[in-house]
Amino acid sequence: MPGRVRALVIALAGSAVLGTLPRGALAQVRGVVTDGTGRPLPGVLVELWDAHQRLGADGTDRSGYFRLAAAASGPRALLARGIGLEPLRRTLVPGDSVVRLVMQPLAVEVSAVNVEATPTECPDRDDPRARLLWAHAATHYDVALSAYGVRTDVLLFSALVPIESLGVIDTTRLQAWAVAGGYSPLAFATRLATQRNFYAVPASRIPWRRYGRWHYPLLESSRAWHFADSLFAVMNRMAFGETSEGDTVIAFCSSFQNRPYIRGRLRLAPDTTLASAEWDFVTPSPMEEAGGQVLFAPADPRATGQPLLPVAGLFWRRLLQKVYQEWMEYRRWFRCESAVSCIAPTPLR
Repeated sequence: MPGRVRALVIALAGSAVLGTLPRGALAQVRGVVTDGTGRPLPGVLVELWDAHQRLGADGTDRSGYFRLAAAASGPRALLARGIGLEPLRRTLVPGDSVVRLVMQPLAVEVSAVNVEATPTECPDRDDPRARLLWAHAATHYDVALSAYGVRTDVLLFSALVPIESLGVIDTTRLQAWAVAGGYSPLAFATRLATQRNFYAVPASRIPWRRYGRWHYPLLESSRAWHFADSLFAVMNRMAFGETSEGDTVIAFCSSFQNRPYIRGRLRLAPDTTLASAEWDFVTPSPMEEAGGQVLFAPADPRATGQPLLPVAGLFWRRLLQKVYQEWMEYRRWFRCESAVSCIAPTPLR
């Protein structure tokens, strides 16, 4: 499918370390990871997340088995990632202790020529049912808190790689950064800039270009909250998408295609919270191939006013015969009570 990345390959190397939890508050989650034919998948990284932090991780053995010690209560999800496999997020329900994760292979396709102007998987009309489901999912989240009321440390990997290596991450080169809002008025002001410019501005207007002709919003990291913002609903059509796994997916693309826009998918967890998003950017001339992906932390489906927090994100951009990519991993999020107190934030609980 020209001009579009159908999937992003995320390869994680290195050992995984179990999180430290209070004694007496531990339960065990174990399981097996296989492909669609039932063949065990060794070397897959399986992480356990609650709503705000990574609780632990384990790599599958030769038989595809993993074992985790974790807190027994609260919203939790398993994130599984491996070489050549589509990232998988599985929400755990109370009592889950033995799980089976079935992962699908990924195919990366970046066209040899410029991206075609015709959108792929762009809904030709708005489906009120899909919009209603998105609106229900969005009610769980506080967009303002997500935009400038939280802070996190992030591990970042950026590189210029061959097209066939898109999404392959060298974890030995991860560097520590910080992502913070701290109630700065500038953080949330970019929301209005999105409405004016849609999803890209010429890079000549800004000093930081990330190597390309267009500058895109950081939907994979500090702007991930956009997928729960009412502005997202104003700017995009929505319809139900198809997946081989039977997941609940909302396909989206802009209602105003005379301006830079995005097209992609939102995946919903079984509890109707947001699980992940993937998208391509579509620009007028000069056209580029660029896109991203973000995985979200689990949220409490019974609560509202929660921040929408990414746990991992990927940005990519095609540059001639290579691809520039940035990969971000998060470990724990904190609340900023003010711009000053964000220097020493408190845990999100």
